[in-house]
Amino acid sequence: MNARPRTLRRIAVTGIALAVLTVGAGAPAALAAPGGSAGSAATAAHAERAATQDPAALRALLASLPDEVSTGALVRLSGAGLRTPWTGTGGPVAADAEVPIGSVTKLFTNALVLRLVAEHRMEIDAPVRRYLPDLIPDAYAAVTVRQLMDHTADLPMLTSESADPRTMVLDTFAADAAARPGRTPAPGTVQQYNGTNSFVAGLLVERISGRSYGEELQRRIVHPLGLHRTRMSTDPRMARFWAEGGLVSTAADLDRFMAALLGGRLLPPAQQRHLYEVPDVPNAKGNTCLSPRACFSAAGLMRHETAGTVVWGKTGSGPGWSTGVFATEQAGRRLVYAHNPKPGTSKDQQIGRVVEFVNAGFTGSAGSAA
Repeated sequence: MNARPRTLRRIAVTGIALAVLTVGAGAPAALAAPGGSAGSAATAAHAERAATQDPAALRALLASLPDEVSTGALVRLSGAGLRTPWTGTGGPVAADAEVPIGSVTKLFTNALVLRLVAEHRMEIDAPVRRYLPDLIPDAYAAVTVRQLMDHTADLPMLTSESADPRTMVLDTFAADAAARPGRTPAPGTVQQYNGTNSFVAGLLVERISGRSYGEELQRRIVHPLGLHRTRMSTDPRMARFWAEGGLVSTAADLDRFMAALLGGRLLPPAQQRHLYEVPDVPNAKGNTCLSPRACFSAAGLMRHETAGTVVWGKTGSGPGWSTGVFATEQAGRRLVYAHNPKPGTSKDQQIGRVVEFVNAGFTGSAGSAA
């Protein structure tokens, strides 16, 4: 991470800061046991009560913009308790704005991998090197497909500035081998949020499918779901992040994607359960979970509990935007936000703002404390 080039590091650190938002601020997130979230019946009951509320807290938050943290924002709330989706804006932001979604792209990538697993074209617990022997060094022969997606692969952090995904991964492995000769990786022992995993996952999709990542994305997700305004970014600052963070989308498209993913329309039951499987391992230093234990699931979703409601989601960032998607299990209640952080705001201020969005959307509370 420390060796990461300046441009790549600046964008990645912003994404990491925003990824922390999904596990709250100030208090450790509740742990998720592999195989599903604990207390789901109580969570569902609480979510049902919260869902009957008018989105007054979100209205109030948006009405306060612009302020010292955000110059503008848009929010879409849908699902239980709402007859139709509710969309609100604050500041100079259009409700149908196309925004760079950054690391939310990872959910699309992992969904593609799980689709291929469902078709028995690869195994989730098989070594990645079985499918990419020319990419994965022998030292990482034990790393599995699942470990790529739940960030326990222990791959080196990205160090390359290349615009070519394969070259970026190869350069990263080479640089790490030179910097840490003789290192023995320990996959499956700790969780460390790492963009290298998503680049490898994207290359895995291409190798197994025989198509480009963009083609598979269109064929399996974008076209079937009618995501007419979801596409790969043409902005060089984002396009180079590809399967890790290169998508542009809208709140309506992201809402439809989350409804399909968590609602069981994209994956059969055998793979759907992976959405909620969080490995029982500690965090590596610098992981984006505030809990001492892992928070990323085998689908790349992060588990967060707010006032008794468990939600699953992902955050991302791009030039001028911070975005996020969250939903209760089975997509009963869904939230999409995108806001424009005011230049010069601190990481803590941005964390507090997104926690406000999540709390307001799922509990009706405008408070920023988890």
